[in-house]
Amino acid sequence: MLIALPLSVALAGCASMPGPGDADYPYNVEGPYQGRFVFDGQPFDATLNVRIRSGGRVRGAFRVGAPVELDGAVDGVVIDDLLRLTVRYDTPRGCEASIEGVLTVERGGDVFEGPVTVDSCGVIAGGRMAFRRVDRRSRSEGVH
Repeated sequence: MLIALPLSVALAGCASMPGPGDADYPYNVEGPYQGRFVFDGQPFDATLNVRIRSGGRVRGAFRVGAPVELDGAVDGVVIDDLLRLTVRYDTPRGCEASIEGVLTVERGGDVFEGPVTVDSCGVIAGGRMAFRRVDRRSRSEGVH
């Protein structure tokens, strides 16, 4: 009987911990972000606008304005303090391209960064992304 009580208290404590996508999860990414995407040594200023759902599912939009204009769809998932991200877009040459990576999310979700792989018209190269949230209010609005 004495063992059952501490075990039940421990299990009850674990059940109340928030998971990815829950309002109080410390590594959620939500809202507008600005940052830099580097591909083949060329830096591109970019924006991301993402929403997180229950279970950590991330969806949103990606945009680069210069030196070329690119608009893409974001799909991903938050697991622990990592964001597995895929961005799909069409290149100015008219072919499909993608950016994929596993990025580290700082506690609070305001910053995430890491290495990515770019597949642009069948040419595969390494790159890097780093983004910072530009509107801290998104964090307090909760999950939608």
